[in-house]
Amino acid sequence: MWEIVGILFGIALICWLVAKFLKTSSPQQPVDAAALDTSDLTKSSASATSDTWLSKEEADSELVRDSAKTLAFRVERRDGEFRFVSEESGKQPSPGNLALARLGILYLNVRGWKNYPAARLKVGDRIHLRREPGNKSDPNAIAVAHPGSKHIYGYVNKGFARRLAKPLDAGEEFVGVVMGREGITIAILPVDVSEELDL
Repeated sequence: MWEIVGILFGIALICWLVAKFLKTSSPQQPVDAAALDTSDLTKSSASATSDTWLSKEEADSELVRDSAKTLAFRVERRDGEFRFVSEESGKQPSPGNLALARLGILYLNVRGWKNYPAARLKVGDRIHLRREPGNKSDPNAIAVAHPGSKHIYGYVNKGFARRLAKPLDAGEEFVGVVMGREGITIAILPVDVSEELDL
């Protein structure tokens, strides 16, 4: 009896390892790079080289203000989501892009959303950013919530939260906008930049 259980366990383990290998070797769309964490930056730049996605070098040269001081990119709807799109190449950055962050635009996937009830927000909806200076895990923590709700559905990643906490604490105003389905991909922008991009 125990021999059969051992054989079945061995087969299950082999199947799991094969499935894990196939999942990691299949091409995927870029994933959220934890802003300012160099360990994740390599993932972002390695996966963001295609006809759709900007490489790090392309993003650094195309996601800028032009000589007239206007943004050299726009927001458009693609595949049911809002995307930042380069005017020059028509390509888009993945969430976590640091070229956007240098312009004050934090474009990211909400952290921890799997641990909370689904936000069920639509693309274009506004979100509320709630500072949690007493958070034991991170004194810079910024929770993400549906406006008017007491319940949060995730957090801004630590790298971007570190960058955003002081301005929020100082009373600077930012706009949080749902960029992707379910409210998982968001953008946080200064009010004037939000108006410039018509968000």
